[in-house]
Amino acid sequence: MKDRLKNFTKVQKRIAVIVTVTAVAAAGTVGTVFAVQKKNSSESTTSYREYTVKKGNVTVGTTESGTVSLDQKSITFPIDCEVGTYLVKSGTTVKKGDALVSLNLDSISENSSETKQKLEAAKVTLQQALNDQNIKLETAKITYESSKALAESAPVTKELTESELQNNISTAQATLDKDKKDLAAYTELQKSWKSDYEKLQQLKTWMDNAETSKSNYETQLSKYKEDNDTVISEYDKLKSAAESAREEYLAAKANADDENDYSEEKDAYDDAKSAVDTYYSGVAASIVTEENNLEDKVAEYTASYTNYTSAYNDFKDTYDKKYDVTDTELDDKVTSLKASVQTDEYNLKKAQKTAQISSASADTKEATDLNTAAGAQSTYDLTVNQLSQAVSSAQADCDTLQEKIDEINNAMNGNGVITSPCDGIVSSVSYTDGSDVTANEAIMTISKADTVSMDVSVSEDDITNVSVGQDADITLSAYDGQTISGMVESITAEPARSGSSSVSYTVTVKAAADSSSIGTVYEGMSGEATIVQGEAKSVIYVSNKAITFNNGVSTVLVKKSDGSNTQKTVTTGFSDGTYVEITGGLSEGDTVLAESAVKS
Repeated sequence: MKDRLKNFTKVQKRIAVIVTVTAVAAAGTVGTVFAVQKKNSSESTTSYREYTVKKGNVTVGTTESGTVSLDQKSITFPIDCEVGTYLVKSGTTVKKGDALVSLNLDSISENSSETKQKLEAAKVTLQQALNDQNIKLETAKITYESSKALAESAPVTKELTESELQNNISTAQATLDKDKKDLAAYTELQKSWKSDYEKLQQLKTWMDNAETSKSNYETQLSKYKEDNDTVISEYDKLKSAAESAREEYLAAKANADDENDYSEEKDAYDDAKSAVDTYYSGVAASIVTEENNLEDKVAEYTASYTNYTSAYNDFKDTYDKKYDVTDTELDDKVTSLKASVQTDEYNLKKAQKTAQISSASADTKEATDLNTAAGAQSTYDLTVNQLSQAVSSAQADCDTLQEKIDEINNAMNGNGVITSPCDGIVSSVSYTDGSDVTANEAIMTISKADTVSMDVSVSEDDITNVSVGQDADITLSAYDGQTISGMVESITAEPARSGSSSVSYTVTVKAAADSSSIGTVYEGMSGEATIVQGEAKSVIYVSNKAITFNNGVSTVLVKKSDGSNTQKTVTTGFSDGTYVEITGGLSEGDTVLAESAVKS
């Protein structure tokens, strides 16, 4: 404890003391001050100050002043355009996705054609690079294999040895190839498993939803028929009677020689049909129509359920055949094969190295052939690298242009509105409504709300106690009493000030927590950063003034509930110079007294 206090009071160090209390807002409590005259003395009065035992954090740290820095995000557009209307002003707080500015759609449309043409040209260039790569790689491979064949020639006297060595290499290569092939196959299964599984679940969801809808409509139809049974039954009865009359009329007509022979049946049919039509138009039309609609829905979802069930069962059969292992077993298999491939590569290299050593006594021609093969390998590798770089460069050009086109299309689809890519504050607006903007120029700038940092100068005496990743806190003058937790992000290697007796280094403290919890934070706000050097969390503590040290024993004067005082022995722990941790002897909420003599 003494060593800790000695370090704390080191000359020229500025130490911040922070006490976080869980029960109340105040960091330390100074109680009532009162005086009691000692017995047998008219010359001296004892003054007591009350302190309440609290629970919280006792923290020691180096505190320095600084100003807030926020990362800046420039809002740009990939082509020349015209600003329509700014939807926010400088100083506006925005959320990710908020509308910032609307661009003139005509200007976007007019200026996007060149970018589209460049993209098409880039796609052609990429395809040419791919074709060129395939052709030249095949040629280079033939040349390489031809040159490599020279190195495989060996003296007749070493023919049997070379055969055995080559067999060892071939075996190692075959093992490697097999494991690589298996690894590739299982890796592909591993890649496709998630999407196939999600597809299977989607099909099941569709099937279940269709079944639910089918059941719901069947229930509705049954209920509807039950509720409207009188009308529906009467309508069906009239329709049936009309159909019977029609059949009788047609039969009579077919067998009659004269129109008068079936006039009675015709009149009966006309009357029955008229009754149906009259009842339908006057009573049953809406009910029958709704009944037909519900029957159509039942038929529709019955068909959907049948189709989805068939699709689900078919795909499940395919899925079960394709994946004969679980996803965990699949991961384990890939891990195992990766390890096998590494072992196979080592065995192959070992066999190749053995062959090289055993062939060391080859004649001059063999050495020449080996040199030729080595040169062919380098040439082949160089060719492969150059062709790969050409394809990568062409692909990068395509990707960049495609991103621009996507950004243009997003703007067109959103009526020209550009939205905020992040939470923050509009720090600057570069143009005015109706202004022309050059491609990729900043239309406005946003200070990102979640990137609060502060640069502070730490003296050379204190810098040795600071390291990257160390806990730190940021407090702002504008938000007194509120703290943003963070950590040390970087420390400059060069001194911030030199050439005098004082040398310091710039330390950047980055906020780890979301600063929005305390309010809006602006670029340049003043405050302090405290770099935590020692901390006792969630402990019982009291003011150092209440502790009496005598012969290595710490005691306190405790005020009892009845107003009397009693002395208790306590065990102390971590101290920040103002407060001390109590590890035994007191409880949270106890009241202790600090005594001082006042001469009267």
